[in-house]
Amino acid sequence: MDFHPDDDGMAWLNVYLPAEKAVAIDGRLTRLSRALQCPEETRTLAQLRTDVLTDLLTHTCPDPTITGTGTAPAGAGAAPGGAGGAGWNGIQAQVHVTVPVLTLLDVDDAPGELEGYGPIDPDLARRLAAHAPSFTRLLTHPETGAVLSVGRDTYTVPADLKKWLRVRDRTCRHPGCNRSAAAAELDHTIPWSRAGTTAHNNLAHLCRRHHMLKSQGLWHYNQPSPGIITATSPAGRTYQTQPEPVPG
Repeated sequence: MDFHPDDDGMAWLNVYLPAEKAVAIDGRLTRLSRALQCPEETRTLAQLRTDVLTDLLTHTCPDPTITGTGTAPAGAGAAPGGAGGAGWNGIQAQVHVTVPVLTLLDVDDAPGELEGYGPIDPDLARRLAAHAPSFTRLLTHPETGAVLSVGRDTYTVPADLKKWLRVRDRTCRHPGCNRSAAAAELDHTIPWSRAGTTAHNNLAHLCRRHHMLKSQGLWHYNQPSPGIITATSPAGRTYQTQPEPVPG
């Protein structure tokens, strides 16, 4: 298999395989594409074949079989059921798009990075980060390049984000606790089960004891700004902690 990127945001993907398999794939692509043809469909058969192939290999579809002859939206292929299934035959494509955080905020126009391809236009990087369900969004620090957020794509905290948070927090973030961050646990301030994100503005270190007190509902925490933690005691009193400045 060969991959050849072009300079216009496109790429060629060539596959060399046994003839009988190539014929079977070609025939299936044609059948699935013809099932989408109807008077309202504006794409050519060649365009539909490309879109079907793309959807089968990058979207999470519980069933690759197309039923009916309805039209697919422009720019989409034939993926039934939409994203969110278990993948075709258990296979789920995963593509990483790295976006500088200032580019995502539309403050800067630094290019993004599409894994396996290279630099991409900042507008395309923003669209992929905001909408594409088959891409894992990686937000990066504008100076260090450290990953600051993977959003809702994964519960697991990436290694460089762990390192960045350890430097930021230095200790457990419970008021008055000086247990080292290296010996503490990373906690999603808004729990993952309640749509919390895996991001620098929703993660902070808590030692095991204070993490347990949070889990038991005795102490509550929120993070109004990245790294600033407000803790509420069982009596309802609030305390705010900020990261200690890194020694110069």
